[in-house]
Amino acid sequence: MDIREYRDSDLNQVIALLKDHSLTTVDLKALELASFVVAVEESRVVGVAGLQHLDKLALLEIAAVDKPEVGALIYQHIEEAVRAKGVIRLYLVTSNASDYFITLGYDQIVRDAAPLPIQNTAQVSRLHNSSAKLMQKSLGQTNGRQEFDNGLFCAESALSTIAKHYQIESELIPAIATGLCGGMSHSNGICGALSGSVLGINLMLGRNSPYDSSDSNYAAVQPLVADFNELFGSSKCSELLGCDLGSKDGHEIFEKQGLRRRCREFTGIAADLAVLEIEKSLSKKAR
Repeated sequence: MDIREYRDSDLNQVIALLKDHSLTTVDLKALELASFVVAVEESRVVGVAGLQHLDKLALLEIAAVDKPEVGALIYQHIEEAVRAKGVIRLYLVTSNASDYFITLGYDQIVRDAAPLPIQNTAQVSRLHNSSAKLMQKSLGQTNGRQEFDNGLFCAESALSTIAKHYQIESELIPAIATGLCGGMSHSNGICGALSGSVLGINLMLGRNSPYDSSDSNYAAVQPLVADFNELFGSSKCSELLGCDLGSKDGHEIFEKQGLRRRCREFTGIAADLAVLEIEKSLSKKAR
């Protein structure tokens, strides 16, 4: 079996495969077919998957396979290809195959916890009117969500995740990040996931003397902040959550609406973005 990029000569077979799976082909020619991947067996297209690239994110737009094992090969091919391009999260919408995607390492995510570029796609914006599920898979090098799930707060989780990734141990970690959690200790400040990730960058690219340059550090922090703002629309805790954690009412909203799920995503993505920037800087220094 050959897993390869889509070719114009595949169009009729792709359309036939989609029709066999009762999938629409109305908008097919309007999609970015160049980003499609096909599985070919004995000159026959037996699987197809297409992506929408959204910078550091990607959304699986359409997929159909004759056999589950074909799908696994296609998804593996896609994940490797987009990871090499700096994509840290892969998303998809499924109506009846969530259990299958769980076996491939995906987990379900509520739409309002996803980054805005994913929420705003036509496919995901229709979710509130259907029983379909939004799922995601982390393709980054870290798992900040795991530290968060283990009980650390946002800034603590991001810092600890980055430190562990680079095998840095210190009795100051995660304590040095505690006051940054919850938007600077519930004072409506900067998101703790973001500020904790900046601390992570500082561990690797910070200055050790007044004579050192700050250029590499700033060159990593600036795109981290810009990317975070682009993905979530703000870097301020109260704006990201829609409530003031410093007030009783705001805290009740946070608990009642289960907004912790958003903090979990902020943390995981911010840590991955930070590591991407650190790796870029280290790569430049090694040249």
